[in-house]
Amino acid sequence: MMKKEVVLSVGVLLLLSVAAYLWRPAHAAPPPADATPGRKLEDTPMLTVRGRAELKKPADRLLMSIGVVTNGPDPSEALDDNNASMRRVVKAIEKAGLGSDEHETGRFNIRPVYSRPPARQRPEGWKPEIVGYEVTNSINVRTGQLDLAGKIIGVASKAGANSVDVAGFDLADSRTHRREAIAVATANARADAQDLADAAEVDLRRIVSINLDDAVIPRPEMAFKARGRAAMAADSAPPITPGDVTVRASVTIVYEISEKGQRD
Repeated sequence: MMKKEVVLSVGVLLLLSVAAYLWRPAHAAPPPADATPGRKLEDTPMLTVRGRAELKKPADRLLMSIGVVTNGPDPSEALDDNNASMRRVVKAIEKAGLGSDEHETGRFNIRPVYSRPPARQRPEGWKPEIVGYEVTNSINVRTGQLDLAGKIIGVASKAGANSVDVAGFDLADSRTHRREAIAVATANARADAQDLADAAEVDLRRIVSINLDDAVIPRPEMAFKARGRAAMAADSAPPITPGDVTVRASVTIVYEISEKGQRD
């Protein structure tokens, strides 16, 4: 009887062990490895460097908005005038050399215009009334023909445009330039790490972490702005010269280090 009880106990323990193994959490991660054998990561000597890059790239794309604002006593009249003017503007800028795929509708809006209150004393019970309508229509221009900037403004003004915003110049393939800046920043960080290690007479063992702090291409700044036919007629083709676009990036790299020539 005693022998059966022992066999039964061993069998139960074996089943429990197998069940515990099969039902262990599937997501359980192995314990973190030390930086080097026999040493915890927090006790490992490290070197941290930050690499930066600032690249100047010639702008290769022009960003511009051309608008027509019209007013009329009723919305249909104001809209008809606006459509006619905008058709002339589009025809003029395309004749100047802009492709049909280099511009698109930007903003369109119809809003009522209300009467203003008397300048001195507002009569009792006075309420604003609709005295007309204003229609705003604009097209956004994105083109690599940078030399057309002044010409486009000039012909658009003569054709009826009374609002122009030149947002500035940027880079058409920003991703490629961003990638280059990241590569340069990383190379600078690694070069600095090696210089520091040589000066301190230590060895770089391995990269513990590497982080991209930022990689930025600034938004274009307003280069030219005009409102009203009078302002635009002051110089029908103003000189607008593209400059460079600054692409910046920075990375942080953490190295494990050891004494010069030390081996595990």
